[in-house]
Amino acid sequence: MGRRPCCSKEEGLNRGAWTAEEDRILTDYVKAHGEGRWANLPKRAGLKRCGKSCRLRWLNYLRPGIKRGNISPDEEELIMRLHKLLGNRFN
Repeated sequence: MGRRPCCSKEEGLNRGAWTAEEDRILTDYVKAHGEGRWANLPKRAGLKRCGKSCRLRWLNYLRPGIKRGNISPDEEELIMRLHKLLGNRFN
């Protein structure tokens, strides 16, 4: 019952920086099959990575539509207005 153990104990997993080839494999797989089932993705895609590592790489770096760089003056003004209205609340 519960979740499968994390793959951190498996040997032969790549750790550290992702290569361009690994990024391409992950991107192609997600485009073909969609997001989700991250624990099964490395074996099916042929990556020697942990499912969590694949999920985080996709969500934080490879996903289309991720905005990088500085925020615009309009975005900064919106943040300031919302902070004044809501404060530091997150819920």
